[in-house]
Amino acid sequence: MFARILKIFGIVALCAFFLFGAVEIWVYRNKEKFFRTVQEMVNENLNGHLEIEDFKFRPFKGQFGLNFTMENVRLTDSLYQIHKKPFLEAEYMQVALDLQNFYKGDIKIKNLILQNGSLKMFVQKDGYSNMTIFRSSPQDSAINRDVGHRDGIVKKLGNLRFINFAVSYSDSVKEKYYGALFHDAVNITNVTDTATNARFTGSVFFNGLTFKPRKGGFLVRQEAMLDLALSYNENTKKLLIAPSSLESATHDKIGINGEFDFSDTTRAFKLSFGVKKIAVKNALPLLTRRLREQLDSIGIQANVDTQVKIDGKLNGEQPRVDVFFKTEPFKYELPVGVLRNMQTTGHFTNQADTTQFPSIYNSRITAPNVIGMFEKIPFKFSLAVTNFFNPVAKLDGVVSADSSNMNELLDPVRYRFRNGTAKIDFHFDGSLKNFYDPKKERFNGKLSGKVALNNISMDYLPRQVRLAKIKGDFTFNEKVLVFPAISVFDGQNMMYFQGTVVDLVPYLFGSPRLLTANVNINIPTWKLNWLETLLAPRKTTVRRKKKLKLSELLDEAIDQMQIVAKLDSKNLKYRNFNAKDVKGQFTIKNNAVSIEYFMMKAFGKGSVRVSGEMDNSGASPLPRLAVRGNIKNADVHSVFYSFDNFGQKTFTHDNLKGILSTDFNFESRLNNNVRLVPSTMKGNLRIDFTNGYIINFEPFMKMKRLIFKKRNFERVKFAPIRTDFILKGQEIEIQPMEIESNVLTLYIDGIYSFGTKTDINIQIPLSNLKKRDSTYVLDPNNEEKKDGSKIFLRAIDENGEVNIKLAFRKKKDKEKDKDKDDNQPEEIEK
Repeated sequence: MFARILKIFGIVALCAFFLFGAVEIWVYRNKEKFFRTVQEMVNENLNGHLEIEDFKFRPFKGQFGLNFTMENVRLTDSLYQIHKKPFLEAEYMQVALDLQNFYKGDIKIKNLILQNGSLKMFVQKDGYSNMTIFRSSPQDSAINRDVGHRDGIVKKLGNLRFINFAVSYSDSVKEKYYGALFHDAVNITNVTDTATNARFTGSVFFNGLTFKPRKGGFLVRQEAMLDLALSYNENTKKLLIAPSSLESATHDKIGINGEFDFSDTTRAFKLSFGVKKIAVKNALPLLTRRLREQLDSIGIQANVDTQVKIDGKLNGEQPRVDVFFKTEPFKYELPVGVLRNMQTTGHFTNQADTTQFPSIYNSRITAPNVIGMFEKIPFKFSLAVTNFFNPVAKLDGVVSADSSNMNELLDPVRYRFRNGTAKIDFHFDGSLKNFYDPKKERFNGKLSGKVALNNISMDYLPRQVRLAKIKGDFTFNEKVLVFPAISVFDGQNMMYFQGTVVDLVPYLFGSPRLLTANVNINIPTWKLNWLETLLAPRKTTVRRKKKLKLSELLDEAIDQMQIVAKLDSKNLKYRNFNAKDVKGQFTIKNNAVSIEYFMMKAFGKGSVRVSGEMDNSGASPLPRLAVRGNIKNADVHSVFYSFDNFGQKTFTHDNLKGILSTDFNFESRLNNNVRLVPSTMKGNLRIDFTNGYIINFEPFMKMKRLIFKKRNFERVKFAPIRTDFILKGQEIEIQPMEIESNVLTLYIDGIYSFGTKTDINIQIPLSNLKKRDSTYVLDPNNEEKKDGSKIFLRAIDENGEVNIKLAFRKKKDKEKDKDKDDNQPEEIEK
């Protein structure tokens, strides 16, 4: 039985062998006939010339049938000898004919494989196109040229496969260029009574799809996997793209569908593309160079859900494009910090004004609800960007903060917020691409906004400044910050500010301009507690490793800002100093205070006007004080008490009474407690001292023990004193002067020292021996007293104590004796 079966199979196989051998022999013998048949089909459907180097019958290649392999195939149009560009070239072309229709005399291609070749379609600048190769007659319609006549080649052509095959189209008239290399792609065609359906799938390398060369092309040098479903309806003259997809090299799958209407000459079309969670950096390479540059200039990197709709015509006009998008959270860096967790939905169109044609100039993107965090402060704003050639943005937003997230915004080792809230409303209308021009140091647009502060308490730790109850509003634009009414409590005083800060916003974006603030300060009752803080050394703080750009900029702004302030205070108190009706103007710059004027009522019924400088810029280890001014009708007791007796203990406020007017020029260094450093003092002092008394002055009490023991040295009344003093360090140089008092008349000169160098010559005329009691009338500038005999004393510092000693003059000739300036007393112990 088994042998019989083998015998039957052998007979069948032998018959098949002879049958296929006979077919092979028949095909080989009729090879020329096949060539002529193919040529007739080409002549029937194409206007061109077909060249085939070799032609082989391969019945078992692929499915069994009439399968042929052609080598080195070339198809050229009728003007090939002029332009030298073959329409089609293929190293291999495999053709499977429809066996059923073949025996009926109707040759149809069931499958066609093109390998290692190219298809080049073009339109020359003179309007000639090599696609005339498909025209069967000059009367073919535009539709036949675009999609192929159903009674022509499309009806006779079945499935296609491209292997390493390039396809390109260039139109030099409309400047459109398309090109792709099909690594391995298949087109399956299905023809029905009313429609031709095709599905194209495979791996494709796109050289680019260029509609306008100056803008660049889409899909330039991009690998993709294509799954495209097409259907052309003969009755409606419409080409439909059923839901299809293009998967990029980054594995982002883009959905595609659309419709082309060829029913009239306008040939309108609609296309739709959709993609989920595509990264902007992955989408940019798929777009034109112009779009890449525009989107890249905005600098947004995010994952986006996108739906693109294109509506236009095939006549070359710019189509309308609408893009609907939704982002996942992303971050965006600004010069002053980072916007975090941003997300939004929005819409882009290139026809914002429907009365105008679509264009880059008529483009607009809107994002009505952008939310996120500036560092850790929440914000919300709306955005509209127009004119994508030079993008112009309109931005409206609000930022709300409290003490907790403000501490995160600024460096908490330098700024510490303890309570309160802040709200910022802002509007920007200007260039988005270059919103700040560093060369011209200005904004390319308009910026405005308002900052509302409510009950904020904060510490500025480097200066140990503690502020509380900060309330008020700031308004700002791109040039100036205005604060019409700000109230602040510094721990002892309620202070009220109004003024402007110029160029603060440009400074935050890198402008080198000097920041200038003009401020009016009103302090109803002022306990002056900030002077020590201003002049004290900065407290060293360790910056956080985290880069806080806004914190650094604000810190630098505070240190470098020039503040021009006008001051008004009804009452002022600083240590022992009290004043009323204080008015002044001063400038703070680089940790230095320049006082243009400072006026007040002080020292009893006196008045003071001062100008000068306090410098703590760091050029010297100690702050420098330099003042000029005058004091009129001041109670000298109050003067010495207010200024802590000028740093000395010998001559104090307890020893003095009288009215003092003076013009002075004074300079000194200050220690860290804002006290004078006596060794650095220098200046000139012109005094007018009236109704003066010296009370319980120890050097006078020592003099009483030496002479005039019964006179009232405890309360010495003086005639008016008008003289000049020169201050050098701790020494006051006393020019020769007369002191006329109720106890005696003195002539003094020499050095009075706040240290240990006091050395004063005292001349006591013998006329003082005359009795002086309560009836004595002061008699200054009496020449008889000056010329009479005198007793000479010397006040000298010994071991920190000033002692009065007798002194005798050296013997001199009479002429020198009359010269008071040459008197040189010789010391004699008591």
